[in-house]
Amino acid sequence: AVETNLASKDSHWVYVNEEISDNEILELVHSALGRMTVIRQIFPLSRENNQRCMRNNHRISSLLCDPQEGYLQMLQVSNLYLYDSVLMLANAFHRKLEDRKWHSMASLNCMRKSTKPWNGGRSMLETIKKGHITGLTGVMEFREDGANPYVQFEILGTSYSETFGKDVRRASDQQKGPSKRGKNPGKD
Repeated sequence: AVETNLASKDSHWVYVNEEISDNEILELVHSALGRMTVIRQIFPLSRENNQRCMRNNHRISSLLCDPQEGYLQMLQVSNLYLYDSVLMLANAFHRKLEDRKWHSMASLNCMRKSTKPWNGGRSMLETIKKGHITGLTGVMEFREDGANPYVQFEILGTSYSETFGKDVRRASDQQKGPSKRGKNPGKD
């Protein structure tokens, strides 16, 4: 951007990336010309010390929750979603078996040669959509439009002064929750 004259001290960049770490933000801020706004998805951790290696009732490796390591903050969002996707699917299978509405395990065919769609697929999708489970990314619930109302974002902004140099500060947290329930996830 500097080489093509798209950046100057009068520029304001908006950077949206759900997987950007604190260190990457600091690098961007110190190398960028002008001001910057960063928007990223956040996943608040439990404040209780006795749950340091627990995240939303899921026991995770102590390597991931040691604040000295900082590895937990560097986990890619896609990895958190991958874990939660498997959890959501397992939960749906469990509910189907528990409700005794499972038609037949024989209809589940994972053969590559099979071209027929799975008969229980639509029913499984409806079970997943009705799910309300808590994973590593927080509460997973789906509205009619398929969106999760519990997704939270953090907005960071930079400031610049001759005396103190560049600084990054939190402009706001956008915390969503179902308004009809009157809850705001992450708020005490």
